[in-house]
Amino acid sequence: MKWIGFFFVVIAISCGNQSNKNTHATATDSLVNTGKGEASSRYAQGARLVATNDCLTCHKLDQKSVGPSYYQISQKYPFDSGVVENLAHSIINGSKGLYGPTAMTPHPNVSFRDAKQMASYILSLKDSSVTRTIQ
Repeated sequence: MKWIGFFFVVIAISCGNQSNKNTHATATDSLVNTGKGEASSRYAQGARLVATNDCLTCHKLDQKSVGPSYYQISQKYPFDSGVVENLAHSIINGSKGLYGPTAMTPHPNVSFRDAKQMASYILSLKDSSVTRTIQ
């Protein structure tokens, strides 16, 4: 009987350690933590908001999907307050025609403040040292 109890303890301990082996287990981790370290703390909250909303359903970090990649967006626009506000409006209200015929779904549940943080993160990718692939 002692061996059976010992066996279950060993199994429980080894199973518990499995979850810590993957350091990039969530979409948030993939956008914020990269092979080169953490994204700039100034834009990390925007990355978290992108990952925790449904953005990754239609957008990828470095590949066109249903919508443009975040790198395509960052290359198209300068990083200034007017562009951040325009992109925030597009996040909240949706858009159509900027990257082809597919319309971007509106996200009225996202606050203007959060949308601006998301847009700032996306635009920060233009010149960032963030790895260009999701891990």
